Amino acid sequence: MVINTIVAESFSDACDVLEAAEDVSMAVHDLIKQYASEHQRIVFNGNGYSQEWVEEAKRRGLPNIKSMVEAIPALVTDKAIALFGKFGVFTEAELRSRAEIQYEGYAKALNIEARAMIDIASKHIIPAVLRFNRNLSDTVNTMKEAGVEVHVPLEMLRQSSRLLAAAKTSLTKLEEVTDRAAKMQAGQEQAVYYYEAVSKAMEELRVPVDQLEMIVDKEEWPMPSYGDLLFEV
Repeated sequence: MVINTIVAESFSDACDVLEAAEDVSMAVHDLIKQYASEHQRIVFNGNGYSQEWVEEAKRRGLPNIKSMVEAIPALVTDKAIALFGKFGVFTEAELRSRAEIQYEGYAKALNIEARAMIDIASKHIIPAVLRFNRNLSDTVNTMKEAGVEVHVPLEMLRQSSRLLAAAKTSLTKLEEVTDRAAKMQAGQEQAVYYYEAVSKAMEELRVPVDQLEMIVDKEEWPMPSYGDLLFEV
């Protein structure tokens, strides 16, 4: 829809020039030259998914919209309102309604994901790590009594406990920001807060949990690992 409307405007502008030209062939030539000159900065023949292109695009003054929340305002710019209105696609009121729906939908989706993450971490992952640490502690004590070197299991216990503490801290933060976000009035401000605070807290919680998955006994881990999902389906 958006692309077709943009293309329609480009054809419309080109037609206005060509229909008023005395020499159509020359007008086509001049128009191609003009468009190539004006829009050459969007052409990139390297890897468009690389950091190289991110840096090059910034140097060229091109926008780099990193999230859906940051993209939504493009619906209601003066330029967008004029474009969609010109071709009878959307009125300004319809565009603003769609923007509000996008903000609300994003906030609701992030709220569901955050609540699910809180539930999984608090009811499954943390208890599993506690069981693993308890068994590891018993192993360390047994090995000490037997006079065996306990450096390896002791270091594993320390690492697991350190990551468990980090996970609990991140979980508490996620609970706090999610509750705060849910109490905000629906709209742009709430959606931006979900993106900037809640999604960031989710990423912070994932870091220690991903590391714990590599340490905790597979029999104790409460869900399929990445290895299970990739290679044992």
